[in-house]
Amino acid sequence: MQSTPHTTTGTERRPAHQLSGEGLRFRLREEIDQLRQELKSASGQRSAKTLTKAGRLRVTLVVMDADASMNPESSQGGATLEVLEGRLQVQTQGQGHELASGELLILDDNLREPIRAMDQSAFLITVAWPEGAGAWSQEAASGRL
Repeated sequence: MQSTPHTTTGTERRPAHQLSGEGLRFRLREEIDQLRQELKSASGQRSAKTLTKAGRLRVTLVVMDADASMNPESSQGGATLEVLEGRLQVQTQGQGHELASGELLILDDNLREPIRAMDQSAFLITVAWPEGAGAWSQEAASGRL
C-alpha cells in the first residue's frame, strides 16, 4: 500500500516542501547554505529543517553557530547523528563524545542531552520512532497523515 506524500505548509521564510514519498532527494550543500542564511536572523544561534517524515523515520538538518547548544526533542527509538561540517560535543548515557566532520554516532536510544557546537557546524539527526511515539501519533489523530 502506497502512502500519500505529505508536505509542509511553508512560511514566509521557506516555501512548502514534500516531506514524504518515494525517492526524495536533497542537495545538502544548498540546504546548508540556506540554513546559514537563516541563521543570521535566528535568535537561538541555530536553524533547522526537517527533510523528511516518512513512516517512522525523521531526518532533520541542523546548522548551529560555534558555542551554541540545543536540547534535542527526546523520544523513544534509535537515532544517528552525522556531522557534515564542524565539530560537536554530545553526551549519551553519561559518556561524552566529540564528533568531527565525517563522523557518525549511532544511538540505541534517541538523544536526551544537549548538543553543543564547538565550531559553526552542520549535522543530520535521523530518528527511527517506534509506532505511536512522539508527535507522529498526534499528527495521525489530527488527520495530518
